[in-house]
Amino acid sequence: MNVTGWSRGLEVTGGGQGVVSHAGLVLLRHLADKTGLTGGLSRALASPRLLIHDRGRVLADLACAVADGARVISDFRVMADQRELFGLVASVPTAWRTLKEIALAGTRADRRITAAVNTARRHAWAQVAARHGALPGVRLADRTLDGVTCIRLDATVTFAHSDKELAEPNFKGYGHHPLLAVCDNTGGEPLAWKLRPGSAGSNTAADHTAIVDAAIAAVPPAFRRRLMITCDGAGASHDLVRHLDKLAGRRGYELTYSVGWALCEREKTALRLVPQDAWQIAIDGRGQVRERRADDACGNDQCGHRDCWIEEAHVTELTGLLREGPAGDQLEAWPAAMRVFARRERPHPGAQLTLFEAEDGWRYSLWVTNRPADTRGWLGQNAYIDAAHRVHARVEDAIRTGKDAGLGHFPSFDYQVNAAWLTAAMTGQILLAWLKLLTLDGDLARAEPKTLRYRLLHTAARLVRGGRKRRLKIQATWPWAEAITAAWQRIDALPQAP
Repeated sequence: MNVTGWSRGLEVTGGGQGVVSHAGLVLLRHLADKTGLTGGLSRALASPRLLIHDRGRVLADLACAVADGARVISDFRVMADQRELFGLVASVPTAWRTLKEIALAGTRADRRITAAVNTARRHAWAQVAARHGALPGVRLADRTLDGVTCIRLDATVTFAHSDKELAEPNFKGYGHHPLLAVCDNTGGEPLAWKLRPGSAGSNTAADHTAIVDAAIAAVPPAFRRRLMITCDGAGASHDLVRHLDKLAGRRGYELTYSVGWALCEREKTALRLVPQDAWQIAIDGRGQVRERRADDACGNDQCGHRDCWIEEAHVTELTGLLREGPAGDQLEAWPAAMRVFARRERPHPGAQLTLFEAEDGWRYSLWVTNRPADTRGWLGQNAYIDAAHRVHARVEDAIRTGKDAGLGHFPSFDYQVNAAWLTAAMTGQILLAWLKLLTLDGDLARAEPKTLRYRLLHTAARLVRGGRKRRLKIQATWPWAEAITAAWQRIDALPQAP
């Protein structure tokens, strides 16, 4: 077999005409224009100086480039070098100047950019609700919680491999420690973000309360009445829980929080007092009971023998023991509506247990919530209260994919320039979320950035002129050609935002 025969007679030259690379970028750029994002950024960054390149257009294009996979600002030339398709695009030095101008303008520019993005989000979410009938619900195991907007908070460490301003040692290495809030309903769409020094604490209350307020303000008013906010144990603090409890008390609003909780001596004492029959079996992401076959089980894998199955995870509530236990009310300083839950599960092979956990072989995790004890239906069951907190891990997926879209690499030594880059990167993630919700179907509507780039954004095409029009022709044999053309038509049909 001649395995190299495919290359026989093939020549590679650079003299092609009318060939466009990264043709799928037109989807993101057109979407930014139709939702009013580009126009809003232009007004936010308007300058009295006479400029060749509108700074809002530059920032929007930079967000598109980052979403397309640009890791450094020099990658911006992918758009600038294809003038036949994209028109006059700023050069790489102009992109640098734009980020520096945003950095010099400080909080004033940040507020204006945030307002522009939030205004565009109102228009985009209205179109999402029109297409799907409502904003997508929150998936909790095998159920969907409709009518509630879920905000998830988390911080991450972005490593710095060279000396950068305020890149400092932390518990994971050396770099920065940004904090983000994302919307679970729209696939991890960033709502608020903050670049922080590497030594910033995981549970810095001031940062978390500020992000909570910014994220709620970012949610369009029509979707702000019923909220769910989650945070893991690393970000938990007394001030954050008090702030969330205060927000939950607003008249006309409903806010449910679920926050990780530390396992301290009082909780260990309470856990030792929990009777075995108070532990309720937990469920997995499919709503199935968490259990496995015993080593000495019978040969029938479908049997119902209780001795043949080992329950692997359980949930219980500790509020009564901590509020009315032998030691009295140990949660007196905490909000009255706060309830404490505990989960125990068999550890995975190689997992490290604390001395307390080694006593009985279970691994414990705790969290608190203000969900009322009289909640009816499946949402009031301990297993689903546990599931509602455990799916907080989806924010880690948003961070992981965000690191493929600009979050994982800051290009400048200057801290404020990197903060401006973070804004461009988060805006790029927002556009990807809107692209999936407004234009794509099936697997593409659930795809991660890498998949979208391979199948849609990095597609090559031929640009043809004729009849006073330009036609971008995707190769007919490209498997996702129809998805690209359908996405363009759907964006084109969107009402133009003011």
